[in-house]
Amino acid sequence: MKASRYIFAALLLAFVSVPLAAQLNDTYVIPAAANVPGAFGTRWMTRFSVFNPQTYPLRVSVVYMPTGGGAGIEKLFDVPANAVALWDNVLHDVFGVNGSGALLVATFPEDNPTVENNVTARAFLASTDTFNNAPSGTFGQTIPGVWAGLENDGVTAIAHGVRNLAKDGWRANVGAVNLGRQTAHLLVSVYDFDGNTILNKASFDVPPLGHMQDGLPVQVDRGAVEFFLDDPSGTAVVFPYVSMIDQFSGDPTYFSPTLLATPKYLFGKQGMAVTDPTTIGRRITTEDARRVRENAQHLGVVAVQLKEYNRAR
Repeated sequence: MKASRYIFAALLLAFVSVPLAAQLNDTYVIPAAANVPGAFGTRWMTRFSVFNPQTYPLRVSVVYMPTGGGAGIEKLFDVPANAVALWDNVLHDVFGVNGSGALLVATFPEDNPTVENNVTARAFLASTDTFNNAPSGTFGQTIPGVWAGLENDGVTAIAHGVRNLAKDGWRANVGAVNLGRQTAHLLVSVYDFDGNTILNKASFDVPPLGHMQDGLPVQVDRGAVEFFLDDPSGTAVVFPYVSMIDQFSGDPTYFSPTLLATPKYLFGKQGMAVTDPTTIGRRITTEDARRVRENAQHLGVVAVQLKEYNRAR
């Protein structure tokens, strides 16, 4: 039997049997968010939701990191116990921004001084839907909060089932957010459904503390996209993704890639095997989030409005 060159670990841990506490975190990245015009008079926007599973309130920080990099914006909000904070267009409603980027969502000990200072005590859930709001209805894609990214450690990430075919109306973009303070190089390879390499490590610059998105530079049908990180500084943590849209219907699909670990990574550390899949990839910490926060403009606390949402018809 041939040995696999990779051992798989789910980026979102959705299909891994781990304790509930390991599925919660106090720090999340939302790799893509938008408030931008779309085709045919439509608008792309991001619905943002945070759930507090604790028996006490949490003060949550959300930092907007713009496409192309630059200074971010931080807002704080309070979520009561067992409550949900939700905005239907977070970039507009919370930040007053027309544009795109990524979000970093975290609970800091200094914002929650009465809460025990550990990950479990400050843990919450974060998720988004980025959707195309048209008069005929909405088409959207769920973009969940993640916490395991790429660094220079022998781990790659892959998304499969990707179509980028202009003649059939499919368009695919690759994107990423970089939590490091220097530009990182995201290398992208594409394999067709027969396993042939049709793009070999094309380089995309991911700005420091910023977001990028660009078109996939090759046509492919039902292919796979693999991400590698080239980070000369050794300090970047990068969260890549693929977003695909059916241009005939406007319906998007978001691919959150799966982390792949080489045997060298798994068995190279003093001969000790890595058996916990939640440790594969770079799990971001409060200190990582604090470095992002320090670079942001702080705009205080935004009120969480608890009201019934009536969809326009």
